[in-house]
Amino acid sequence: MKLLAPAVLVLGLVCLAVTGCSSDPQADYCEAVEEHQADLSDIAASDDAGAVFDALDDYEELAEQAPRDIADDWSAVVGPLRTLQEALDAHDVDPSTYRADKPPAGLDADARAEIEAAARAVGAQRTVDAMAAVEQHALDVCGTPLSR
Repeated sequence: MKLLAPAVLVLGLVCLAVTGCSSDPQADYCEAVEEHQADLSDIAASDDAGAVFDALDDYEELAEQAPRDIADDWSAVVGPLRTLQEALDAHDVDPSTYRADKPPAGLDADARAEIEAAARAVGAQRTVDAMAAVEQHALDVCGTPLSR
């Protein structure tokens, strides 16, 4: 029985040394936050209203790696943004220049309604609260903001 404890300890140490053997989802997620931070910082500093769509790939990667306690919030952020991007793309509307009070010429009422509904979902309290939650989580758990 005394030999079993050292053998288990050695196996545990070998396991830790081998990549993929002991994966901590929280640590992996925090590493991803740090990897995406520079891109997200550039996007956050942009004056371009459409720059938020440049963050979607980063957001989706973070959402895929998010631990369970923050995964629903990431979904609440990514889903509405993706829906708005798809609505804008479907109607060939540039998100950087679109203005609801002055829509592009030729944009029909149905397309405008679809885009505006998607934009309302992005600005909805649930989406705003979810974004605040993922930002706070990055600070509290990872010790770093999503962007600087």
